[in-house]
Amino acid sequence: MTKVLLIADDSPQKIVLLQHFLHKAKWNGEIVTAETSEEAMTLIDEKDIGFAFIDYYIPSENGPAIIAYLKGKHPSAHAALVSSSDKKSNFDEATAAGAEACLCTTYQADEVEKAVMEVIEEWK
Repeated sequence: MTKVLLIADDSPQKIVLLQHFLHKAKWNGEIVTAETSEEAMTLIDEKDIGFAFIDYYIPSENGPAIIAYLKGKHPSAHAALVSSSDKKSNFDEATAAGAEACLCTTYQADEVEKAVMEVIEEWK
């Protein structure tokens, strides 16, 4: 696996959680993290991003804007919105931007893990 996986989220706890799931799934590619949209877009410009978990509420753009930027730079990249909100409008916006999955992290822990692990397995 040569493509880089990006985690863009302003919550250090969610970054750690996603890294845990990736480790548990034996993800063997490079993982980079960003806590702002500017950091995420810089990484998208500099790295060969093939996969991304992106938060909806991230300073200063929103997740769908980052997803659209990613898809513009790397059209074959896979992206999932990972948000603490399950607002349908957020999910619709992310899907329109190119997200293949939209996951809510405030559901029961086992449900969140199952949903994230399913996405990771699809990407492998």
